[in-house]
Amino acid sequence: MAAAPTAMKREFTMFSALSVAFAFVSPIVALYSVLGVGLSASGPAFIWGGLVLYAGQFVVVLTLGVLASKWAESGGIYQWSRRLLGHRYGWFASWTYICTLLITLPAVAYAGAVLIPPIFDIPAADPGFVTWLAVGLLALTTVVNLAGRVFIKILMVGVLVAEAVGSVGVAIWLLFFERHQTLDYISPASLGEFDGVFFAAPFVMAIAFSSYFAIGFESASSIAEEVKRPKRAVPRAMVVSFFAIMSIVLLSTLAFTLAVPSDEFLQNPENAADPAVAIMAATFPEPVFRGVLALFVIAFAASLMTIQITVSRIVWATARNGELPFARTLTRLSGDTGLPRVAVLVTAVVAVLLFIPFQSEGIQMALISFSSVGFFISFLFPILGMAIARVRGSWHDEPDLFLGRAGRAVSVLALIWLLFQIVNVAWPRESGAGWATDWSTVIGVGVVGVLGVAVEWWVHRKRLHAAATGSTLVVIERSEDADDEELVEPLAR
Repeated sequence: MAAAPTAMKREFTMFSALSVAFAFVSPIVALYSVLGVGLSASGPAFIWGGLVLYAGQFVVVLTLGVLASKWAESGGIYQWSRRLLGHRYGWFASWTYICTLLITLPAVAYAGAVLIPPIFDIPAADPGFVTWLAVGLLALTTVVNLAGRVFIKILMVGVLVAEAVGSVGVAIWLLFFERHQTLDYISPASLGEFDGVFFAAPFVMAIAFSSYFAIGFESASSIAEEVKRPKRAVPRAMVVSFFAIMSIVLLSTLAFTLAVPSDEFLQNPENAADPAVAIMAATFPEPVFRGVLALFVIAFAASLMTIQITVSRIVWATARNGELPFARTLTRLSGDTGLPRVAVLVTAVVAVLLFIPFQSEGIQMALISFSSVGFFISFLFPILGMAIARVRGSWHDEPDLFLGRAGRAVSVLALIWLLFQIVNVAWPRESGAGWATDWSTVIGVGVVGVLGVAVEWWVHRKRLHAAATGSTLVVIERSEDADDEELVEPLAR
């Protein structure tokens, strides 16, 4: 009987890592998720908030690229934080990121499921029916993740086609044939003057609400141990995917904003809730409209799949170091290529259980709000850790790393940006839905933090016991032999 594998096979290329990062929050998912709330809060000039967001996130992706070029391990954010400031710091980074991803799974699944009934001309579906559709969508992506990397690559091709037609194609059509507004419509002057609290200003809110535009690039690092030559491939995949998403999202945002027929169009509550869908429904013949919605669903399915890939890998990597309950079970790999199928199944079950509170609209909004700020807090852990390590003298900007000596200046900008954006996203703005909704993000962060302290206390007791008995928590010892493997160029003949 063959022994169970302890390492995942390197079957992904740089293009595969790029595709994972691209599909994590694809342009379709990013635009559909935030366009409505962005236009409602900041008006047509919402796009300028997205530009500032991308400028800030660019220094973040560069800084994380530096870390990825030094440590090519699954569960990047956890591994980087752990290596910079130790096990306890790394554990909290892992906990924050895992909770963020697990909450994002049902949020994305539900948003994608909302698009399914109109494809089949089903009248307004009740939340219970949409929830079951979302569970089915999550079950489908779980099966793909369990099936193997070949099937993952096939769905990646599907999402690229969906984006080419559903994002780029639709955007170009709207710009050339359905443009109802001039560029003056998106002038920054349309934001108007504001004398209130800084974080309630329309432009600052536009930066906060566009947060979903620029997350997901870090997911390329989650599969580092499955990628060939990861120290070169992963940083490049992160940067290229970032620019690909940025270009398509800004193009699509511009196209849909200029396609708004009139101010009265957005005053209709149904149109304001889903302006992208409303504009397409008013623009395209019904068969074309349904076809585009089907492409949207494919993009949401691919996003679900890659989010699940990311969270299952960070769960597996954390358990490998013995720092999660049932660590030996969670670290099991199966199949000839070594897939973390147990971790995939566990994360899927937890995500399904999180659908229960989705029957309450208030809790649903709280979960979505937390997932947004959770990403920025997760990014903060390794970047803050790098800054502290520099002060201690334990980190040096080596010339052979990504960015080389320029890494120091870029990482300082990234740290300042993340601190601002965390406050900006979590700021309790008045929504008219009550204090619980306004403070939902802060409450969510607090709940996750308290639970994290409780679980980490249990883990830390295990660490102390292991140290006292001379044993180890590590379930699997990782070999770094393949991290720096280079393809040998054939000799010239």
